[in-house]
Amino acid sequence: MTAGKRAASAILATALSISVVVGVGVTLNKFSADPNGKLFATKEADTINVDGKEYPKASLTMGVYADTEQAHADGFTGMKNDWVQYGPSNHLVLPANTYITMTIHGYDGGEELNNPFFGKVMGTVSGTVNIDGVEYDSLPYNKIQHTWTLHGIPQSTQDPLFVSVPLLRVEEDDEIGWVPTEDPITNFKGHTITFSFLTKGAGEYVWNCEFPCGDDTYAKFGAAMSGYGYMSGKVTVTA
Repeated sequence: MTAGKRAASAILATALSISVVVGVGVTLNKFSADPNGKLFATKEADTINVDGKEYPKASLTMGVYADTEQAHADGFTGMKNDWVQYGPSNHLVLPANTYITMTIHGYDGGEELNNPFFGKVMGTVSGTVNIDGVEYDSLPYNKIQHTWTLHGIPQSTQDPLFVSVPLLRVEEDDEIGWVPTEDPITNFKGHTITFSFLTKGAGEYVWNCEFPCGDDTYAKFGAAMSGYGYMSGKVTVTA
């Protein structure tokens, strides 16, 4: 092969490599795009003192649903597939160094956790979660519908942030279906779960459900559990 042909081959190989990298990047960006946009926390006018330090306050509300029909009933248009899902967004945007109060309306049933560890409340300011007006520091492994678990990416240089809260299941009956709850906020169809935690510095984090609520592949961690935007998402903490 002449020097000219070798140079031409090298240029072609480099161009192909660049096109492959660009193509992969575009594909990953497309499939990791927020399917329902971003959900921004609402900043509040007052502040709160925690352990002698004053923090600004912000809040946001989500729901978790057994399927798209349940999501529609709560005013959320729902995801593409008729799977269990959080809404109205999977990408949460929170202010840094802020006392965040998060409310989740949970409308789903449940089975059993693979790991009872995630039945514990971890990372909240009080060490508890308020469910329909009652404080809990843990739930039995067989009374949980889902978890909301926030954590950083391993080996990240940003501030660590870990919060994990179990959500009380809605009971089901073979004859009547969903058993009415004692929560008027959800029209007696679900549970209102409220907890607070402190953000630190700016950074990118992820959240996911640790309850095996997918299909039968991978120990019920397939389908909704492995599909982006259903039972997982991102948290951006902004300065």
